Amino acid sequence: MDTMDINKKVRLRPGFTLIELLVVIAIIGSLIGLLLPAIQQVRESARLLHCKNNLKQFGVAMHNYETARKHLPTGYEYKYSTNGNTRGYSWGTLLLPLLEETATFDRIDFSKPLHDIANTVIREKHLAGFLCPTDTASVDGYVEMGTERYAMASYAANFGPPDLDVTQEQRDGVFSRNSTTRLADITDGLSTTLMLGERQNGPFRAAASNGNHFEYETAWSGAIRDQSDPSDDHGHMVLFQTGHTPNNPASDDRDISASHSGLAVFLMCDGSVTPIMESIHAAVYAAYGTRAGGEIIDH
Repeated sequence: MDTMDINKKVRLRPGFTLIELLVVIAIIGSLIGLLLPAIQQVRESARLLHCKNNLKQFGVAMHNYETARKHLPTGYEYKYSTNGNTRGYSWGTLLLPLLEETATFDRIDFSKPLHDIANTVIREKHLAGFLCPTDTASVDGYVEMGTERYAMASYAANFGPPDLDVTQEQRDGVFSRNSTTRLADITDGLSTTLMLGERQNGPFRAAASNGNHFEYETAWSGAIRDQSDPSDDHGHMVLFQTGHTPNNPASDDRDISASHSGLAVFLMCDGSVTPIMESIHAAVYAAYGTRAGGEIIDH
């Protein structure tokens, strides 16, 4: 067979040039860049739905508790001593049996303060139902009080208008120190009164501060006395005030600051769950915080 015959049988396969390969890579990169935001949006939508479902479960538990006890759980229990509050147990702790957490509830030694060593294991336990999946700091984080640790959570109860640090037994909202609010006491309307809101943990927004506090301190188990100042209940650990609108750059550990972009999710007193945009007017938001303020809220 001569050389000409061999050449006829050989077929060279066309390949990519370097320029063509670079163009293909650039196109793939552009497509990935377009897809990633969509994927992230889908994931955040799923996390937001999960957060709403958590709040719906709290709503059912709150109403069942009120039916059985004739009042809602207290914001947090308080009993005076020279060494600070000897109780501390929160609305979250009191709801545990109604949230399928009876085993956790039964392990609490209620004869002792929450901060007693006997309750260490329980107060350091993270509970999935108290965690918004977008709030990544709380999943395995702790609020630390000296040598004590309290498992973080993502939800706080409505104390109402400020200031939470000044009058812990103020009753303008729904929950406060030793509160026993009935649903019948919420005369502004159950659908227009806040019950619970979500609050992320971690540093304050825009480097804000509240005294010597620079981080949100949200826990599920209770409000704990400051070891260096026993008169400070740290009620903000389980309560929020309507001082700043949701996600406000100036918000501190007493306010609502959610992990979601542009909004925070709330449980209303009728058991419904609704997102409130961070652009809400401050006066309207404050009106949502009162239980018997007589304000007229335009839906």
